Amino acid sequence: MDTTLFERLLYEEESTTLDFKREQYRFAKATEDERSELLKDILGFANAWRRAEAYILIGVEDVRGGRAIVLGIHDHLDDHSLQQFVSNLTSRPVRFHYEALGFESKQVGIIRIDEQPRPVYLKRDYGKLKKNDVYVRRGSSTDPTKPATPEEVAQMGTASGPQSAELVVEFADVERDDSLGQDVTWDAEFCVMPAMASIPDLVPPRQQHPWDLSTMGLTSQLNSDYFRELADYESARRLFRPVRLVVKNVGKVAANKVRVEITVPTDIGVTILDHSDLPYPPKHRRDLISPAVMTSIRPAILRSPGEVTIDQNDERFRVEIDCGDLQPGRRVWSEVFYIATRTSGAVAVSGQVFAENLPQPLDFSLVITVNVRDTVMSLEQLTSLPEPVDPDD
Repeated sequence: MDTTLFERLLYEEESTTLDFKREQYRFAKATEDERSELLKDILGFANAWRRAEAYILIGVEDVRGGRAIVLGIHDHLDDHSLQQFVSNLTSRPVRFHYEALGFESKQVGIIRIDEQPRPVYLKRDYGKLKKNDVYVRRGSSTDPTKPATPEEVAQMGTASGPQSAELVVEFADVERDDSLGQDVTWDAEFCVMPAMASIPDLVPPRQQHPWDLSTMGLTSQLNSDYFRELADYESARRLFRPVRLVVKNVGKVAANKVRVEITVPTDIGVTILDHSDLPYPPKHRRDLISPAVMTSIRPAILRSPGEVTIDQNDERFRVEIDCGDLQPGRRVWSEVFYIATRTSGAVAVSGQVFAENLPQPLDFSLVITVNVRDTVMSLEQLTSLPEPVDPDD
């Protein structure tokens, strides 16, 4: 496994293809009961209803709704010994592999369980596990007291269950992980600002003290364009509204490498922007050394689930949301982006969901109803507005 895939898995939730273990399994010099814990987990994943490889990440603590924490381990299991141990006990060879990985200056263990023929069961009792019982992982755990039923076992031998995932795209609350459905309504304001040529420069304040560094330009300089920048900022702030989406797997099969793509024609009067494309709250003074530029640059590393990319040409805006792998019941919340329309009314936004195990892209439609109020701001009103607060400060 490479660090890119490992990093992506840290954002996933425990499921039929992923498990997190804080500590290393007891194996060398362990009792049968202790070793059976490892055996149970491997068998559970081998027999699980899934359409992708499964992973057990050892030395990692699960965090519900967030990125898992890498704790690290101090010792590794020997892959050859594990293979021999499992194959001597099971009805057929189990295709799995143990490897060590260095990540964030820590060591973690990884057990990868391939997709393979099922069912797999024990040839004899071992520790807490029983001969001939088919242990299967359901959701985020393998319950040894609830092995597969005869009907489930029969299905394992004839098919792999449903072949495609069921995915739904909806609006989400921008501040909380709440779904809002496929229709939203909001109010906006189209504010006509004074002509740029009529907006004056910001006049420097009278220096209060001969040693007042704030007016000497050693740490900052006066922003003479402040009022013009304020006009741009206020115009966008009143018209654009934040939008967030949630992508759900409501089926019983994992969806692999999910990507949402929304295409909006430019001729319908809708504009879509990323947060970095909106005017920033202007300041009376510009810092000469500011981290703002650096914080707006994304590191060139793995894309996190929910990350939004927006591009535009003369004909359309396109929004892409990378969702990674979505297990049954899993949801991914997108980053916030911004939408504006000049006129009131309902706007239909169409898109498609792509996944490796979807037979064809899934079409969806979202509806935004906007009530736009037209206003005009005078020069006096503009220059009287308070300096806006930057929420990132």
